[in-house]
Amino acid sequence: MPQGTEAPAGTMAEGQTSHTLFQAARPANTFGYTREQQIEALHKLREPFAPTEVRYLPRVWCRACKSAGFNGCQQHPVSKCGKCKQKMPNNGHIDLAYVGHAEATNRLLNVDPFWGYEPLSLDERGLPQLDGYKGLWIRLTVCGMTRLGYGHAGDKTGGDAIKETIGDAIRNAGMRFGMALDLWTTSDLEIIESGGDPREQANGSGAESSGKPEQGPAPSAVAGVDHLARLRAQALECWGNPLSLGQIILDAEKHGVADNDVPLKDGRVVMFRELLNGRIAELGGGEQRAA
Repeated sequence: MPQGTEAPAGTMAEGQTSHTLFQAARPANTFGYTREQQIEALHKLREPFAPTEVRYLPRVWCRACKSAGFNGCQQHPVSKCGKCKQKMPNNGHIDLAYVGHAEATNRLLNVDPFWGYEPLSLDERGLPQLDGYKGLWIRLTVCGMTRLGYGHAGDKTGGDAIKETIGDAIRNAGMRFGMALDLWTTSDLEIIESGGDPREQANGSGAESSGKPEQGPAPSAVAGVDHLARLRAQALECWGNPLSLGQIILDAEKHGVADNDVPLKDGRVVMFRELLNGRIAELGGGEQRAA
């Protein structure tokens, strides 16, 4: 397999990447933006999207409905959903709120007309190189600030997969700036990743333990951010990607929660760092950090 090389910076605006592994290698240049202007840009990126810009993606959580070919089970008859506008099992599915590529691009252009992105590596033809999971790592730069993002096309193939991967990477990197962050909920991710309704698991009828971190209680209403809850939800989202899990370990170390205990669905309690390193080893990525 050809070895990728790091993408050249070219003429694209890039800023300090203090949230990445490339902090020492990347130039600490704000390209004329003051700190006040950058903070103002971050506030604009975090403004809620208009209801007309928000879309909904249905996800069936009921195992019986899935076994019936998404035609609904006895408890969840199929009907047209008022949110996603599709025929889905009534109360047997959830609707994930998200913004599309066009809406995300429009927001970025409104904040910084000169925003840009670049892949982390190129192949021998000079094209963006995908990783072993056919995903794409990018650097997104807005107002002289640069942060990483990761995109994947799921089961799509061909040209549509490439476009979906790019759009997904831009939205993912935009979320690191706070764009559409309010639409991303840990409860929905827990239902999807666990494959069932948490109420079923509480009654002993859920899936067997997979070693994933169990979703904890909602953070208490105190000032600040519950970084452990945020990182646990991110780990669930990219449970099959060792590179992303390695980045989460670094983020956990930065916020001092890497050695915090987390409960698993089988009743065990392990350190967050140990849990992620174990998963990375299972995926063949080797231990990224010492446990």
